[in-house]
Amino acid sequence: MPDDWEESRIQEQAQNLLRGGMFGSSLVAASGRAETPIAVQTPEGRLHSWFVPITVGNQLAGYFQFLLDLTLMGYSSFQRKDDSLDGCPVAESWTDPNTIRGLAGTLARPGETAGKPYLTYDRAPSRLAWGVPLTSPAGTKRTVLVAGQAVWESPSTDDEIDSYGGRQPR
Repeated sequence: MPDDWEESRIQEQAQNLLRGGMFGSSLVAASGRAETPIAVQTPEGRLHSWFVPITVGNQLAGYFQFLLDLTLMGYSSFQRKDDSLDGCPVAESWTDPNTIRGLAGTLARPGETAGKPYLTYDRAPSRLAWGVPLTSPAGTKRTVLVAGQAVWESPSTDDEIDSYGGRQPR
């Protein structure tokens, strides 16, 4: 896993891009803050990229996604209007493991417990979602995905495993 220096470099790169004014609205460029980068894992559990949340207060205005060599994959905004944060999610729903685990629990069956969330993607790296393993009392596991307030069950057939990007490595 990366060290603090590497995370600091990634965070600084995101902040510089934000302040440069080419990404995000003028409101976000002026008031946004690049938060601590979060590793995005491949289905096999390897580090794929970095998710860098951009917050304004307690809201997630958008995020940068960088490849491991700091190549920018893109910037995504949650803003509906450039001069407003209305409709932007609360940052915790995308960044706080306990909040994410709680959201995943809404799909838990009786007796299932939610494991440690990990940031991954659903079928393609541009479709970020948190994977949360749910374990039954008998020990069987399944994964649910969480993206903001949206929670859904990941594909579970062997046919879908190869094309699915959000399955937690065994």
